[in-house]
Order: sequence, then C-alpha cells, then structure tokens
Amino acid sequence: MGSSKPLVGAFAGALFSCTILSAGAAEEPVNLDMINRIMDQGSNHSEVMETLRQMTDEIGPRLTGSPGMRAANDWALEKFRGWGLTNPHLEGFDFGRGWSFEKSVVRMTTPRLRQLYALPVAWMPGTGGVISGPAIHAVIKKKEDFEKYEGKLEGKIVLISKPRGVKEPSNKVFRRLTEDDLAKKTDYQIPDGKPVNYERFADIVLLRKKMYTFLAEEGALAVVRISPRDAHLIEASDYLHRIGDTPTIPGVVMASEDYGRVVRLLKNDHEVTLELETEVTYYDDDPQAYNTIAEIPGRGRNPEIVMAGAHFDSWIVGDGAVDNGAGSAVVMEAARILTALNIRPRRTIRFALWSGEEQALFGSIDYVTRHLATRPETDDEDKKRLGKFFTMADQWPITTKPGHAKFSAYFNLDNGSGKIRGIFGEGNLALQPIFESWFAPFNDMGAATVILGRTGGTDHLSFQWAGLPAFQFIQDPLDYGSRLHHTQIDTLDHVQAEDLRQASIIMASFLYHAAMRDDKLPRKPLPMRPTNGRDDEDEDEDESEDEQDSSE
Repeated sequence: MGSSKPLVGAFAGALFSCTILSAGAAEEPVNLDMINRIMDQGSNHSEVMETLRQMTDEIGPRLTGSPGMRAANDWALEKFRGWGLTNPHLEGFDFGRGWSFEKSVVRMTTPRLRQLYALPVAWMPGTGGVISGPAIHAVIKKKEDFEKYEGKLEGKIVLISKPRGVKEPSNKVFRRLTEDDLAKKTDYQIPDGKPVNYERFADIVLLRKKMYTFLAEEGALAVVRISPRDAHLIEASDYLHRIGDTPTIPGVVMASEDYGRVVRLLKNDHEVTLELETEVTYYDDDPQAYNTIAEIPGRGRNPEIVMAGAHFDSWIVGDGAVDNGAGSAVVMEAARILTALNIRPRRTIRFALWSGEEQALFGSIDYVTRHLATRPETDDEDKKRLGKFFTMADQWPITTKPGHAKFSAYFNLDNGSGKIRGIFGEGNLALQPIFESWFAPFNDMGAATVILGRTGGTDHLSFQWAGLPAFQFIQDPLDYGSRLHHTQIDTLDHVQAEDLRQASIIMASFLYHAAMRDDKLPRKPLPMRPTNGRDDEDEDEDESEDEQDSSE
C-alpha cells in the first residue's frame, strides 16, 4: 500500500486489461486503453482551469441562497447541457435567507485615527449608515456571562472575543505530503462504536444566537468578533440563516492584529471610539437553495448509480476558488471528459454540485434523505433548525429507500486544489485491493495511498451516515489550511493548475471503473445503534474561544 504496483500485459481479446496486485490479492480489471484516452482528454484538451476561472473571476462568491449561488447554478446547468450530459436539473431544499454584502468600512477614530480591517459576519444586518460609539471589551463565552454586562452595553460597540497572541508560523505555509506523511495515515484504529458528537458545535451556534439577541436588547450598537486567523486574514462565517433566526444587530469580524490593538488600548485605560459602515442585502424571495445535478445514463431502464460530487457553495470574503471551486471544477471536468469519450457505462454516472455544505451539509443530506435513506430527526427544535448534520449520526434506525440497493459509490473532492495522493477507505477493508488497482496506473503521478481511516467535514459523510460507500480523496494540503480556507485570499491566483488536471483524470478514471465493473462496490454492514454507548465523562466541557472559532 502506497507503493507502485507493476503492470502486466492485457488479456488477449478481453474488454478490460488488468493490473496484478501483490501476492494473495484479487485481481481487479483496469481498462488501460480507456485510461490512455482519459489521460489525453484530461491533459491535452483540459478545460478545468477555464471552468474554474469562469466560476470564480466572473461569478465570484457563492454563498448559499445568494444571487451568486443562483447564477452559479444556472451557469453549471448550461455547462452540463453544452457538454452533452443528460437530465441536467436543480433540486431544491428548504434553507432560509439569501445574503450578500456590498460595503465594509471600519475605523478607529480615538485615541488616534486608524483604518481597521474588518468584514461583515454572514447573515448579520448592515449598519444603515455610519455608526460610531465607544468600544467595550465584554468576553461572552457562556450564557452565565450575560448578567455581568447587563446595563453596561447601551450605545457601545462590543468586542466579544478574547484576544489571541499572534504566533509565529511553526511550519511551511505551502506543503506537499511526503511518503512519511502518507505512511503515518495508514495507522488504522479499530472503531469503538461511538458516533461522532457534533452537538458541541451546535451549542456554540445556539449560544451565539442568544448572545446577539442579548446585545440587541441591551442597546449595543454593533458586535465585533476576532478573526481566528493571523496576518490580517479574515473568516466571517456564521450559521443563522433561517428566517426568524438572523440577528438584528450588525456585526463584523476584525483582523486579529487590529482587534488585539483595540483591546490593549482599552486595557491601558484609553477610550477607544470605533466607526462602522456596512451595507448588506437579504434575499427572501425564495427560501430554497438548490443542488445542481446531471448524469451520463447507464444501460437499461433502471441502472445502478455511481456518483461524484463537490460542494459548489462558498463563503463570502473570497471567490471560493480552492474551497470549493477546485473540487467543483474537477467534478465538472470529469463529466466533460467522460462525455467527450462517448462512453456507455453499465451504471449511471451522476454528478452533483452541492449547495449549503458550508452551513452543515444541507444539500447532500437532502439528496440522501430524498433518494436513498432517512434517519429520524431530533426532538430538539433549536438543533433541528440548524440542520440534520448536528444530530443525524446519533439518530436510529436507518430506513432505506429503493435507491439504496442500486447505489454503488460516491466520490467527493473538497480539500483545495492539491493533487490527489490517495483515498480514505472509511473502514471498508474489501475496497483496499480494488482502489489500489485503480490507482496503479497513476502511481507515477503521486497517487497510490489507500488507507482504511476516516475523514470528515464534507459531503461524503451524508452518504456514510446512510450506510453507503462514500469517499473523500487524500490531497496535498498546499496552503489550503494555512492561509486560504474561508479567507479573502481564496482566489484563482492560488490554484495549482497541474494538480487539478491530475485530479480530474483520476476522478474520471475512478468513476469509469466503478460504473463498468461487474458488481457494485462492496459495502460494510448497515450501521446500527452502538451497544457500547458513549463515554461523555471523557469529554472536556470547557471550550476556549480559539476552539470555538476553529470549529467554524
């Protein structure tokens, strides 16, 4: 595993050529002629960068429910039609309000004049003109903190975060995975049966909702949060997009360096006056958001299904080029490659560009529950409004739909523009020799590692929770996590074109082979309620401000 596998000659007269795996492993057919054709189409005739350029430079940010997201939906449909895919359509689901911002100007006017770098928090209202007021530092980390500030916030601009000392970088900003890095990922821990607990994150979001209401009722003018990044990078995400849940008080996220300066001045008994002007727009004409779907039809009247997907939505401060325009462009390019080759697959190959992923996998969860399987909803009405992501993994039983039996696999791409280095096997031991065989022709491109371990944070989880084979590829991290993810510099400038061509070729090859093999991909048993329970005593209930920010 993780090393190159030798290729042997093709069986004479057979449709598929074969790679022979290591001793004792089963043979998995690999069509080397088709891989050559995919390579030619995906390298010499690639359109992946032009697709991504149009998506980012011309359309720009794609916040779910916003005009940018709607424009991207329509644009992608036209792309799919132009490439010859069948049944291009949108699937709507309940989401909430659309939102965009047009202007953000934040200054310190006393004790000295200084331009500050801050951007509006998603789904918070604008200031309605220039507002000015004294700053106050009021750290609120739990509901019990409210009473400390009762009667003290009227007419104030409230800085609610604890300042964070800027740390010098301890690693390289731009990084590719070494063989040692990949080898470390292969250490597999046997699952303990405990489902992942997302309720802590839900509690953070719900506390924010109560805090914004408290600040507005106390007469505060605006709220300021610290960016979880350094170097003037801004993340301005929030999750209160439901109609009736959006805050009534304006809010911005301020660069950590500017925020720290303001807090230090206050701590040293200086009166600090801040001036804010933000302009935003809400869109309530359509409370639905939309997934963009198209396919290459399989043979027969009711063929089985193979899927590829990536989340199409982004946050607001950058153009969403690496998160996740890159993954979306790769999925679209794989669709273009396979239609250009006029393949006639056994199984339908369906392509999905999800909306609402950034807010909690809304789009992919809706697709799974609509077509494949359901799990009961929580009885907690507050968490229910946040989305099924926060409680879905803990709800039992799983009720399958007819489409569940005909589903073969889902492949996801959502970790920036780094090249594919392997795939997370999600604990499915039967898939390891199959995936190693499919990677064998691409070993010299750096793609070889198949690990049994799991990964989270993106749309394959929606399918995994339904007991279906669903996978995220391992990618070179580059500078995705170190500086680009959710920030204002997430633009086309930082995308690696050669890596996207490599990823598109591998994605197309995996889809082709999954669609053409004799049987569906092997499955694990359908998940059932764990019998060993969860040991809540092991969890630390005290969560710092930094941990809250990083969870976003």
